[in-house]
This record gives sequence, structure tokens and C-alpha cells, in this order.
Amino acid sequence: MAEKDKKTRCFIALELSKEAKEELARIIDFLKDSGSDVKWVSPAGVHLTLKFLGYTDEEKIGRIALSLKEIAAGQKPFDVLLNAIGVFPGWSAARVLWVGVGEGADKVKTLAGEVASRMQKEGFEEETRPFSAHLTLGRIRSGKNKDRLKALAEKVDVRPASSHIERIILFKSDLTPQGAVYTPLEIVRFNV
Repeated sequence: MAEKDKKTRCFIALELSKEAKEELARIIDFLKDSGSDVKWVSPAGVHLTLKFLGYTDEEKIGRIALSLKEIAAGQKPFDVLLNAIGVFPGWSAARVLWVGVGEGADKVKTLAGEVASRMQKEGFEEETRPFSAHLTLGRIRSGKNKDRLKALAEKVDVRPASSHIERIILFKSDLTPQGAVYTPLEIVRFNV
């Protein structure tokens, strides 16, 4: 493969605080008691995805980073708080289990819109689904013990753990048999 044809799996995201990741770990541990067929995420790697880019030409990474710097120049730091548990698309056909963002969700949505608009100008596809600020806990693989999972999810009292958001990160995602490994390619601080 020619050097110019190299592609890297990338996404743009916001980093969570240690407190928020610990709360997600607590929730996952609680929900695991359901015995349901869920591929749980590693809480240490959870992030708030603004835009999944997919396999990206490495020659575009510099332009993506420049776009993120321009977006970040107009941003002020803000806080996000964890909120309630939900599923996509709904419990009858649940595939993804997540924790939502309460306070700060509007700012995250606005930021995601700016990122999506800039990435569309860079040739990335427009997202067909509306943006939802969420943190994936796991992917539901079958209906095994789904009713028990739902019952436990409804009992969870999500603590409003806070994350101070002051930068956007362009991540590289390498898929391995042990799960995805995320490496920051570019970290861009907001205008503080």
C-alpha cells in the first residue's frame, strides 16, 4: 500500500473526569449482576464522542487537527454531569446501553454540530441520526436476561458525577482481540 493510501480509524471526543469514569464503573458492576448478554466497555476508555470519522486518510489528519483548533478557539470550558440510563433504540429492541448527559448536554450538542459541519467540509459523511450526548456502557448481544437488565437499570441511581470539559481530542482507535485501544493524535485546548 502506498504511503498516501494509509488509513487510520479515528473519532473526535471529549475526555471524562476520573470521578465520572468511576461512576460508570460502579453502574456497570451493578448491571453485570443481571447475567445478561452484554459486551461491557472498559470504563477507563469511555469518552463522549462528538463525531466518529471511521477509516481516515492519514494525509487528512493535519487538516482535521487545524479544524479542531479553529473550533476550540471559540469555546469556553464547561461542565457536564452524568444523568439517567437509557438504551438505543428502545427496550423492545435494545442494542446499546448508555448513560446520558444532563447539565452541559446543550453545549455538547452545539459543539458536536460544529464538529460535524467542519468534518462534512473535509469530506466526511453527514450523520443521519440526531446527535445524542451519551456514554456507552455496553452493547446488548442477545435477549438473554434482558428483563432483569431493564429492572436493574431502572433501579440505578446515577450519581451526577461532573467532568470539566476544556479540550477536544482526535483519537486513533485500534481494534484488538482485547478490545479497542484509543490513542490521542491531537489534543486541542479551548480558549481559556
